[in-house]
Amino acid sequence: MSNEHAQTGGEGTATDGRPTVPTERPTTTDLDSLFEVLADGHRRRVLEHLDDTDDGVASFSDLVDHIADRAGGGTPADRDRIAVNLHHNHLPKLEAAGVLEYDPRSEMVRYRGGPVVGEWVELALAHESELE
Repeated sequence: MSNEHAQTGGEGTATDGRPTVPTERPTTTDLDSLFEVLADGHRRRVLEHLDDTDDGVASFSDLVDHIADRAGGGTPADRDRIAVNLHHNHLPKLEAAGVLEYDPRSEMVRYRGGPVVGEWVELALAHESELE
């Protein structure tokens, strides 16, 4: 692996339009947690959606819709399965990693990841789209 980094064309992108590796250095523990969080496509989609909102807040149903739409729509049963997985698996893991807050009573989710997490999510999604 080379220590050279692509020239940047501004805000986290190389001059060729690809995202660059974030320059802020998280601790090893933070990095391990972040990579574990990014290991799942649904969690990447949740973070992508929250990072793209103006205020970093989304309703639970918006997240379900976003994930279902990215997966090609799906049946009501598919949406129910996504909702159960988000509520019991993905959102608690994201909250434990400190990248969001989830209030199940109000069904609101607030992004806490910051720009470094957003850059890693962008990088992971760009790589994922190259593989498709």
